Amino acid sequence: MPHANTETLPARYYHSREIYDRECEQIFRKHWWLLGPESQFANNGDYLALQLMKWPLVIVRDQEANLRGFYNLCRHRAGPLVLDGNGHCRDFVCRYHGWRYACSGELLKTPGFGQADIPDFDKMGLLPIRVECWNGLVFACLDQQASDLANWLGDITSIAQSFPRVENMTPQGDVSKQGQANWKTYADNSCEGYHVGMVHKALGSSMLRESVRIDSYDNGEFVGFDVTYTGQGEDQSRTGKGFWIYKFPGLLLHFADYAFNTEVVIPVSENQIRLRRWFWVDEQKAGALGVDIARIRPDSERVMDEDMAICELVQRNLESGIYPGGKLSASKEAGTIYFQQLVRLALD
Repeated sequence: MPHANTETLPARYYHSREIYDRECEQIFRKHWWLLGPESQFANNGDYLALQLMKWPLVIVRDQEANLRGFYNLCRHRAGPLVLDGNGHCRDFVCRYHGWRYACSGELLKTPGFGQADIPDFDKMGLLPIRVECWNGLVFACLDQQASDLANWLGDITSIAQSFPRVENMTPQGDVSKQGQANWKTYADNSCEGYHVGMVHKALGSSMLRESVRIDSYDNGEFVGFDVTYTGQGEDQSRTGKGFWIYKFPGLLLHFADYAFNTEVVIPVSENQIRLRRWFWVDEQKAGALGVDIARIRPDSERVMDEDMAICELVQRNLESGIYPGGKLSASKEAGTIYFQQLVRLALD
């Protein structure tokens, strides 16, 4: 990584459509994106369809129990195979003209067409995307040349070994939120702890803040927060050791001795994001530590709301045309410096 630049990114990077379009091709397409827990694909034929930035996707457990990913469009005239959301099917049938595809992607039937009308019939299967799993989570990547998921995660895989696995914990549901902010506005905030005392009063009171260690990791391109909780303060859902991660470009992981949650930051436009977070808890460990399990998800949601509120105000100011740019602190905002450097390297 070249020498860190303490000049902030130019304000236009946070609201320019031209920059956002470049990010789609030079950042978003080239990285892995969290799609949620593998448990949502428990049976053959279970699928998830979603819009990831500008790309319509469908992930499915095929009839041979393989997890597969495709663009959610028919090869005929780009009709949708299924509507967004979770569902179950035996085959995919295009909702426009009824072309039928196996869950493994092969074209099966083309109503109104004879075999001679489609000489490349066997080459007209669904357009595939890459899908891999880690720690009970499903990820997708649109770049066939990108590294595999394990290499993309880098040192995260070894850090995770010190904490309970998803498969050994109880799901606590998920939450989705929309925000009027650029994805980098949210990331800049998530990569530093400088704002905690001002923005997160309850969270700050639960941490031994003098013991927090924040490091940047090149192997995996992420910022890691090694934290210790007091077990006291206003936030009664945190105790013991924890490790927070912001993984470039849009993955958050929060490990604890008794719980885990993970969040994906999905850019919707140059000034909008969608967040989705999933929660798990080891009830036995949490009980032994005296953690109020009922508070784990609400306390995390409060932090998300506090972050979103300040980021939306920052976004408004970034779009005002007044902000001339600023300086980042190498001691207080090293994670944000690192994140912005990754943005520069990807777009230059």
